[in-house]
Order: sequence, then structure tokens, then C-alpha cells
Amino acid sequence: MKRRDALAWLSRGLAAAAASVVAVPGVQYIAGTMQRAPSVATRFRRVARLADVPADRPQLVPILGQRQDAWIHHGEQVVGRVWLVRNAPRDGDASAEANGEVHAFTSLCPHMGCQIQLRAGGESFVCPCHKAAFGRDGSRLPASETGERNHAPRGMDRLETRVAQDETSGEWWVEVKYEKFQLGLTRQVPCA
Repeated sequence: MKRRDALAWLSRGLAAAAASVVAVPGVQYIAGTMQRAPSVATRFRRVARLADVPADRPQLVPILGQRQDAWIHHGEQVVGRVWLVRNAPRDGDASAEANGEVHAFTSLCPHMGCQIQLRAGGESFVCPCHKAAFGRDGSRLPASETGERNHAPRGMDRLETRVAQDETSGEWWVEVKYEKFQLGLTRQVPCA
């Protein structure tokens, strides 16, 4: 074998090695983007002590969780926010369980995903982007009540909640099963 042929074979081998070093991560990148979008697992999360949720005013609380993108693992961080609405206590019943009925609604407007805010007085909610209005029960308010067109296709997205007692401290906690829903639809459809 001539020296020139040996150098040609060596350069081809080096080129193939360099191409494989670039190709393997490239294939992993393309395969990673074709996988289903990572989401926050839907499970019950403790969001607030029941004693800290007033019965007379809705309260906005963050949902904390871990998130994983294609290669990056994000630790505990805010993954969403919910409005907690606690019903007024029933007369003559002071037990925590009886006074613990709490409803949770996502803070994202079902129209385009803007953050829903509490109106002055705390009797209803409003989306600042397009003036969509919602009652304290999360229902979509008609234009006859607000004087403006309501762009929201449905009421606020209701989340599953429960009130649970901590085994060690005995305190009552509000737990929410957090999930996100598709925007612009007339019914709640969870995001994949």
C-alpha cells in the first residue's frame, strides 16, 4: 500500500468518526423533540392550610412542582396558579370538615390563557386581556350582567379538590389535583 492510499484511508476513517460524534447527539435531539411534550404530573398537591383560606374572599395560590424538558430537569418551582374559593361555614357546625368545602379554578382564562384576576369587591373574576367575566362559582357571566361581550368559550376550569388532615400535626389542608386544559374550546379538555 502506498503512502498516499494509507493517508486517504486514514482521513476517511477520521471523517467517519467525526461524523458519528455529531450524528449520535443529532439523532437524540430529533428523537427527543418528537416525543410527547413533558407535562406536570397530575396528582393531589397541598396548596394551603384550610385555616388560611378565608370564606369571604377568593385566594390565589401557586402550584409548586417539578418539570422536565427534553434534557433539563427543573427542580421545585411554580408550575401554575389556582383560585381557591371557600364556601361560608354552615350555621351551628364548627368542625373543620364541615367548613372545609373549597373549590379550585385555574387562573388561566379559557379564551387565550391570560391570568384571571379578582374584581374589586371580590364578588367575581375578570380576564384583563379581553374582559371575560366569571362568577365566584367559576361560571361564565353573560353580557347582560357585565355590560360587555364575554369572549370566554366556557367558565373557569374547575379542578378536583379535597380537604385532608395532616397525620402528624392534625392541621387541615386544601389539596388540588392540578392540570392544564386546552384553550378556546367550549368544554374542558386536558392538555396531553
